[in-house]
Amino acid sequence: AVVSTQSTGAYKDAKELLYKLYTEHFLQIQELHRTPDFCPTRTFYLFNVPIEKLRLKLLNTCYKAIFNLMAIRKEKLNDNARLVDKSLRADAAVLLAKQRGLSPDDLEDMLTSSEKKQLGSCMRIVKRLDLGEINILDSICALTHFGTSAVG
Repeated sequence: AVVSTQSTGAYKDAKELLYKLYTEHFLQIQELHRTPDFCPTRTFYLFNVPIEKLRLKLLNTCYKAIFNLMAIRKEKLNDNARLVDKSLRADAAVLLAKQRGLSPDDLEDMLTSSEKKQLGSCMRIVKRLDLGEINILDSICALTHFGTSAVG
């Protein structure tokens, strides 16, 4: 009842949230029985957050997420490997033509419009995956150093 009065939601919502946190091992519960009959209405429930366990669990989840993002990116690039290679060859040919003082206008049309569209879509997805990896790596860095700094 104390948790629900401290929370902004209803008692039922607080109870459900506490149960979810408990089943996901974000909370530990200690029961203090006021009487020897172990009646739930005469029992205090103390909630504890095991910080070190929680930190390790979150680190493990972050590592799994990084692995999944890397696997998805590899799959996307493998699925579009032909287009990526063709685009790299076209870019190299355009650069070489510019270096030699030639007009690269004829070389820029090596990719069709549908190929450009598909390659653009693939690269946008890969960029988002890269940003996701960077964000998760930031979380891993924070979780790794959490609790290790000395308070002085």
